[in-house]
Amino acid sequence: MTGAGAVYYALADANNFYASCERSFNPALWSVPVIVLSNNDGCVIARSNEAKALGIGMGTPYWEVREVIRKNQVRVYSSNYQLYGDMSERLMNILQAHCADMEVYSIDEAFLKLQPFHGSEAQLMVDMVKLRETVMRSTGIPVSIGLAPTKTLAKLANHLAKKEGIQGVYFLSPGAEVLAGIPVEKVWGVAGGYKKRLAKIGVETALQLSRVPKEWMQQEFGVVGVRLLKELQGFPALGLEPPVTARKNVMVSRSFRKDVYALPELIEAVSVYATRLGEKLRRYNQAAGQITVFLMANPFRNLRPDGRGYFSRTIELPLATSHTNELITWASRAVQFLFEAGTNYKKAGILAERLRPDNAIQGNLFVPGQGREKLQALMQACDELNRRMGSNTVYFASCGHVQKQAWARREQWASPRYTTRWEEILVVGV
Repeated sequence: MTGAGAVYYALADANNFYASCERSFNPALWSVPVIVLSNNDGCVIARSNEAKALGIGMGTPYWEVREVIRKNQVRVYSSNYQLYGDMSERLMNILQAHCADMEVYSIDEAFLKLQPFHGSEAQLMVDMVKLRETVMRSTGIPVSIGLAPTKTLAKLANHLAKKEGIQGVYFLSPGAEVLAGIPVEKVWGVAGGYKKRLAKIGVETALQLSRVPKEWMQQEFGVVGVRLLKELQGFPALGLEPPVTARKNVMVSRSFRKDVYALPELIEAVSVYATRLGEKLRRYNQAAGQITVFLMANPFRNLRPDGRGYFSRTIELPLATSHTNELITWASRAVQFLFEAGTNYKKAGILAERLRPDNAIQGNLFVPGQGREKLQALMQACDELNRRMGSNTVYFASCGHVQKQAWARREQWASPRYTTRWEEILVVGV
């Protein structure tokens, strides 16, 4: 399990990722409390350590901590997903350059499989400290790295690295006494149901869980439980997940800044979502054979006499597509069918299903096939322009004026998109 030639897993996790992205381009934020809010500036979704020390909880509505923010001069930012996505890609590229065997676990986490390792554990720690310094130097984002013989232990090691690690890195061995201080619910894969059943036999810590008889785990939790036990005991039972090359479905949905009552505004919003949907499909070289458009009334102030709040329409497309103009056409028809005057709509979305490779689309006798090559070339040109010049450089007229969308999400404290918009690039005076 350990020693020369052994397999090790490392979990690299960016600390307070969204807040760290904001700090990366604004050094004045490094010693002050920072929070990032969710869509429409609703709830807290990221906090710096200084903000956590003030008692600002994850998921707390902004209005509940407004007084704390004012008294402590907390810096507040709206979600800047274009910046965060680009910074995530840079982070993952650095990690990938260090280790080819990598699994991107989330926007700010990745597992590295270090195999085989022909040195000491101490040398491995040194290598991980250097990797952490490389990430910090290249992106300005601090990361914590947990090291262990299995992915489950690496998850726990990462938790310890944030608090007790040497320069942000922690090596965790199976059976280590430090596991006695980790509550069992902190173990990756232990949900509320697991916790209750384990409590019945007196298991409350990760160390106690690692000593549970295999037969009991098999009887209570089946194969999944046995794998969890093996992982805690240092025997790898979970490998790296292969990269996602195709999705089963894709969805784009957003809440509106304010309630929408008019059909033109709804069509405008859904056109924007259809545009984003097309971009996602083309990124994965897929086409949708079916779309579902849904609308939601404001659940907290529903003005409908019947109280209905959810409306949807599924359309089977005559020809699978990822072309934005076709997605907008069909989605708009669905909105026109669903719309009812007097309803205060708060959210809309589009779900693409029956996905298939865009180079293996079955034709339709009743749908003309000529001209689709030109349409495909047009989509590629639009994607390239928006990629190079920034989102919404070119867009369809049905999306409305991108700067004057009354329904668009609230972004009162949005920071510049430093890495994806030329007009918002950071300027340094010399």
